[in-house]
This record gives sequence, structure tokens and C-alpha cells, in this order.
Amino acid sequence: MLRDKVGKFVPKPLKRILYRRRRNLTRLINRLRVRDHITTYHDVRLRADPQEIGVDVVENLLSGDYELREARMVDMFLEPHDKVIELGAGIGFIGMLCARVVGGQNVHSFEANPLMEPVIRGNYALNEGIPPNLNIGFLSSEPEGSEDITFYVPDQFWAASLSPIKDARTVKTPQLSLSKYLATLRPTFLIMDIEGGEIDIVDALDPKGLRKIAMELHPSVTGQAAIDTMVAKLESLGFTRKWMSSSAEHMYFEAS
Repeated sequence: MLRDKVGKFVPKPLKRILYRRRRNLTRLINRLRVRDHITTYHDVRLRADPQEIGVDVVENLLSGDYELREARMVDMFLEPHDKVIELGAGIGFIGMLCARVVGGQNVHSFEANPLMEPVIRGNYALNEGIPPNLNIGFLSSEPEGSEDITFYVPDQFWAASLSPIKDARTVKTPQLSLSKYLATLRPTFLIMDIEGGEIDIVDALDPKGLRKIAMELHPSVTGQAAIDTMVAKLESLGFTRKWMSSSAEHMYFEAS
């Protein structure tokens, strides 16, 4: 919070210079620390093998930029008594970061891309303690057991989408009932980075017991109008925006 307040008074050209220097220094230090393609990021051990997760993800890990703002929201707002549902497990980093606060038994991570399962479980195995509960499938408003969803997975796995992508692989992933898991797991904290799917999730949301929502937004995918409508829906459900990143692409809401 203090960092955001101070940042408002720093001129943008100086911000860019400081950011580039910080990024370059962090990358250099982290490259020296990598052993057998394993790095430590925010005290979480992760595989940093370009052949497994792509060059761009490895570069973001080494430079300190990978899911940085999601990590900040976890650090600022997640409390030991919370119970977490994570939508979009990625390589498993945010789920494990949450587990450090609330315990792995209280973190339920969902990943729609089945090709990521061995990567996620491999990263879980690198870290001590109880890992998050991993579920492979696409959460939707459809009932459990509905027809599997076709998922399009490009070389850059984080850009996987329900919409067709040129030269992407197609995989099938099961549909999981959002309402069922919310009712069964009774989470208090929802965090999601699902490439535009946040719009549909909020539209179908019945937030009983849910107190905190953290998300990355994707205006290039959804358009700003859809985001504005989503924010209005959250406000109608009794949520208030408490924090927003400087890029306005990460937001955190709490129930009033």
C-alpha cells in the first residue's frame, strides 16, 4: 500500500529507469542462483526450464516479473484464516504462495489446461509442506458432467484460450460446476488469472461466504466495456474495490 502511495509522486521517466535497472540486476542475480533449472522465487522453488514452460516465462521468473502483482495481492490481503480458490494455476506458483499463508489443505487450485498438470505437480514436489489441492478442468455455470470443453493451447501456454488460436494445439478438458465447488469448498478468497474468463465467472458468481476477490484483467481480450459491467456486478453483490495496480489490470475487492 505504502509503495503505491509513494509511487504516485515518482515521475514516469524515472519509474521506467528504476524498473529497468531493478529488472536487469534481479535477472543477473537469479541467473547465478539457478541450479539444474531450479530457481527460488518469493521463497517458492520452481522449475525454470525453457523447454517445459517457455523462454518468456523463465525470463519473467528470473527478472522478478512473473505474476508479480498477483503475488502482491496475496501478500497484502490473504490472511491465515482464509480459504482459497485459485482459477488459473499456471505453473503452480500462486497456489503455493497462498499455501504458505493458509496451508495447502486450504488452497484449491483449478487449471483448465491439462498439459500443465505435470509441470504444476512437479513444482509442488519441489517444496516442503502440504501442496495445494489441484483440480484439472474448466469451471463454468454448466452442471457437472457436461460435455468436455475444447481448449486451444499455443506455444505460450499462458495464452491458452477457449477461442481458436492459429497453430495452437487443441485439448479436451472437463467442465466443472462453479456453483458446486463454491458451495462445497466455501472459500473466502478467490484469486484468478484466466485470460478473460473472469468476466463469465463473475457473471455466474453466487458469492455466499466469499469475502475477497483478486484478479488480473485482460482488456485486450474482453474489452473495457465488459470489465466495467463486471465491476458494476461486483458492486451490486456488495463488493468494494480496495486496490488497483498502476496499469489498472489487477484489482482486489472485498465484501462490504
